[in-house]
Amino acid sequence: MLESLINPEVAEKRPYEVMFLAFIMAVVSMGMATLVGRGAEVSHLAVAFICIGAAPLMVHAIRLEAKEDELFENESEFNILHRHGDMLEIYGYYFLGVILAFSLMYVILPSQPAYNLFAAQSNELNIIHDMRGTGNVAKPCGFFCIFQNNLEVLILATIFSFVFGAGAVYIITWNASIVGVFVGIMAKELAAKQGYNVVMAYLIALPVALISLFPHGIFEIGAYFFGGLAGGMLSASLLRGKLGKKVVIRDIATMFLLAVLFVAIGAVIETS
Repeated sequence: MLESLINPEVAEKRPYEVMFLAFIMAVVSMGMATLVGRGAEVSHLAVAFICIGAAPLMVHAIRLEAKEDELFENESEFNILHRHGDMLEIYGYYFLGVILAFSLMYVILPSQPAYNLFAAQSNELNIIHDMRGTGNVAKPCGFFCIFQNNLEVLILATIFSFVFGAGAVYIITWNASIVGVFVGIMAKELAAKQGYNVVMAYLIALPVALISLFPHGIFEIGAYFFGGLAGGMLSASLLRGKLGKKVVIRDIATMFLLAVLFVAIGAVIETS
C-alpha cells in the first residue's frame, strides 16, 4: 500500500514528497522488522523492508528517465543534470527521509529495542572508525584503500540496478541508515555530556553530523546515485530495445564515469 502513495510522475514534479514517503516507509519497516526479527538480523530486515517498499517507485521512475532520454537526441552530453536532475533529486530526498527516520528512532527508542534494530549499523560505524585510523589500528586506510572500497560499492550499485532495476536502492538505503544512526549516536552523546534535553540534542546533532560528513559524503553518495541511475537506465533501455540510440549510450557512459570521478574526489577529500 505505501508504495502506491506517490506515483513516478508526481515524484518527478514534487520530489520532496519522496522524503516524507521514505520516512513513513522506514518507520513502518523498522516496526515490522522488530516484530518478526530476532537479534542483530532485525537491522538488516528493516533495510530490506524499506527497499521492498521503495523499489516499485524507483523502477518506474527510472523507466521514465530512459523513455525521456529519447527526446534529447541532439542535446550535448554536458546536459546530464538537465535531463536527469529530477531522478537525482528523488534519490536525494529518499536518502534524507531514511536518515531522518533512523536518527529519530535511534533517539526515541529505549536502549534494548534500539540495540537490536541498529546493531548492524553500529558495527559498521565501528569498522569505519577503525579504517580511518582513529581507533586501535596501526595502519589507517589511505586514499587507495578508501577509493577501492567505495569503487567496489559503486560497481555493486550499478550491477544491482542493472539486474533488479532499482537495486541501488539497497546501497542508498543502507548508507542512509548508517548516517541516521551516526546522527542518533551524536544526539545521545550530546544529551548525556552537555545535559541537553533529547529534542535540543537532536536538533543540534542533525546539522552538525550532516555538515561533518558533507565534504566527502556528497561525492560518495552522489556517485552511488549516478551509478544506480546508469545501471537502471541500461536495464530499462535494453528491455525496450532502445540501447542503440546514441543519447542513451552517451548518458549511461557519462553517468558512470562521473560516478567514478566522484568516488575519487570523495577519497581525496576524506584523506586530506
